[in-house]
Amino acid sequence: MSKDLVIEKNYNGKLFIAEHISMLREVHSEVANGFIPDDQEDWVPLEDSVLSGGYGQVYWFKLKITNHASNQFLVLKDGTIDYLDVFFVKDSTLIRQVSSGDQRPFNTRDVKVYDFVYKLPMDSFECYILIKNGVDFKSCLYVSSFQHLIEQFQNSNLLWGGYIGILFVLIFYNFFIYLSTKEKAMLWYVFYLITLIISSSGIKGIAFQYLWQDKAFINSFLPSFTSMYLIVMILFVNALLQIKKYDHKAFSILKGFIGLYLLSIVLNFIGFIQVWLIIQFSSILLSAYLFVLGFKIHLKGQPVAKYFLLTWSLHLFLIILFVFQLKGYMYYHPFLINGLFIGSALEATLLSMVVGYKIRVLRFQKEAAENREISKHKEQYMFLREQAHEIQNPIYFVSNYVGVLDRNFAYMSKLLLLYREFRECKKNSNLKKQEIIKFEKAIHLKTVTKEFFDGLKSVQLAINRVENISKNFLTHSQQKQSFNINKCLKETLAIIRLNLKDSITIREDLEELNLFQGVPVRLEQVFMNLLKNALEAIQEKVLLKNEYVIVKTSQSHHQICIEISDSGVGMSADTQQKIFSDDFTTKPKGKGVGMGLCKRIIEEHCGAIEIFSVLGKGTKVSIYLDTT
Repeated sequence: MSKDLVIEKNYNGKLFIAEHISMLREVHSEVANGFIPDDQEDWVPLEDSVLSGGYGQVYWFKLKITNHASNQFLVLKDGTIDYLDVFFVKDSTLIRQVSSGDQRPFNTRDVKVYDFVYKLPMDSFECYILIKNGVDFKSCLYVSSFQHLIEQFQNSNLLWGGYIGILFVLIFYNFFIYLSTKEKAMLWYVFYLITLIISSSGIKGIAFQYLWQDKAFINSFLPSFTSMYLIVMILFVNALLQIKKYDHKAFSILKGFIGLYLLSIVLNFIGFIQVWLIIQFSSILLSAYLFVLGFKIHLKGQPVAKYFLLTWSLHLFLIILFVFQLKGYMYYHPFLINGLFIGSALEATLLSMVVGYKIRVLRFQKEAAENREISKHKEQYMFLREQAHEIQNPIYFVSNYVGVLDRNFAYMSKLLLLYREFRECKKNSNLKKQEIIKFEKAIHLKTVTKEFFDGLKSVQLAINRVENISKNFLTHSQQKQSFNINKCLKETLAIIRLNLKDSITIREDLEELNLFQGVPVRLEQVFMNLLKNALEAIQEKVLLKNEYVIVKTSQSHHQICIEISDSGVGMSADTQQKIFSDDFTTKPKGKGVGMGLCKRIIEEHCGAIEIFSVLGKGTKVSIYLDTT
C-alpha cells in the first residue's frame, strides 16, 4: 500500500505525490453518484509518476493526507478530463465532494481555472479521485501552496498570452501580405494559424474557460476542431510546396488523409469515442509523410522545400513526443506539454518565414519572367529594326537607279518613235536615217542598252534580296545550307554598281573558295552593309579622285577570309571602339544598326570580324569564317 502524505505546517512550495497514490480500475463503466469503493477492493500503488488511463475506462485514485498547513491545493494538471469527481472522506464520512470536468459546466470547478484545482482541508483525511475519460489521459497530480499556485498560473498565463499573441500577430501580418500578393499559400497559412489557435486553446482548456463556460457539450467536438486544423494544414503545405504540381499521386494520398479527417468529424458528431485514436495515430503518419514529400520535392528543385524540411522536422518531433508521452512510451514531464505549445508557436513563426521566402522566390521568378519578356520584346524590336534597315539597302540602290532607268526609257521611247517615223517616211528617208544614227551616237546606244539590261538584272537581284529578307523576317531564322560566298558577293556588287559614280572603282580579287555552310541571306546583309558604308565613307570626301573599293577573298586551310577595303575618310580610334555598339552611328540620319548587326551575324556563323582604319586614309574590314 502507498504511504500517507503529510504536509508540514508553513509548507510553501510544490509537492509531487505520485508515491502516495493508489489506483483502482473500475470494472463497470458507469459508477453510481457518491459511490466510493472500500478498502477491500484491489487497490494497487501507482506505478507511473502521473495519473494515467485508457479511453472509455473508469479509474479511481486514492491517497491519505494529513495537512497541517493552510491554503494548500490539490492540482490536476490537465484541462481535458471528461468527468472528474473528487471526494474528501474522514472516518468513512464524506466531508466534501466536487464534481467537474469538460462535460460539466465550467462553474462546477472548485477554482475557476483551466486546470483542475481543489482546496485541501486542514485535517487528516482520505482523498478519492474518480476519472472517466473518452480518450487516453496522462495527468500530473501534485500539492501546491497558494503562493506557488498563483505564481504558476501567472507564468502560465503569461506564456499562453504570449503564444496567442504571437499567433494573432502572424495572422494579421500575413493576411495583409496576402491582400497585396494574392498568394494562396499565404491565405492557407492564415487559416492554418486560426485553426491552430482554436484547436490548441480547446485542448489546453482556455477556450472552455473564456468562450463557452456554460456550453460544456462543445468540448465534445474538440476532435473535430483538431481534424479541421489537420485538413487546413494539408491544404497549406500543398499550396506552399505545390505538391499537386510536382507529384499528383502524392496529392491523391493527401486527399485520402483529408477524407479520413472529414470522416473523423462525422464520427465525432455521432459520438464515436475512439475518434481521438484515429486522429492521434494518423497525425503521426501525416506529419512523417509530409516530411518525405518535402524531401522528394526538394530533390526536384523546389527552393522552398529545404526550409520547409527544417521547420517540419520540429513539428514532427513535437507530435511524436506528445503522442508517445500520452501513450506511456516515454517518461512524462510537464515541460513537454507546454513545450508542445511553445514549439508550435516557434514552428508557426518559422513557417511564416518559409512562406515569406516563397513569396520572395515567386517575386524573383516573376521579375525574371518579366525581364525575359522585356528581353524578348527588345530582341523582337531589334530584329524588326535590323530587317527594316536591311530592306532599305537594296531599295536605296534601286531607288537611286530609277532616274537612270527613267532616262533610258525616255531614250528608247524616242528611238522607237524615230524608227517608226523612218518606216512610215516615203520621202527623205536618208535624212531620217541620218537623224537616227546621230541620235544613237548622242545617247551612246550601246551604253544605254547595257545600262538598261544590267539595271533590270540588278533590280531583279534587289527584288530577290528583299524577298529573302522578308522570308527571314517571317521565320525569324533560316536553316543553314552550303553556298558559294563569291557568288553572294558578286550579286551584292551587282546591286551596288547600279549608281556607282565614275570617280569610284570597285575592284574584285576573288579566289576560288570551298563551299560554306551558313545562311546566305544573312551574309548578304553583312556584305551589303559593309559595301554601302565603304561607298558612303568615300562620298564624304570633299574631292573625289581615283577612289576605290577592293573586295578580296582568300582561303587558308579551313578558313575563309573576306576583305573589303576603301579609300574613304577612315575612322578615329574612338569610333573604332564604339562601331559595333547598338545605336552608335556617325551618320546624321543613321540608326546605329548596321555594324552591330554585321558583328552578330558573323558571330552566328562562328566567325570573327575585325576593323583597321586610319583617319583620312581609309578602312579595311576583315571577316574570318571557318569552313569545318
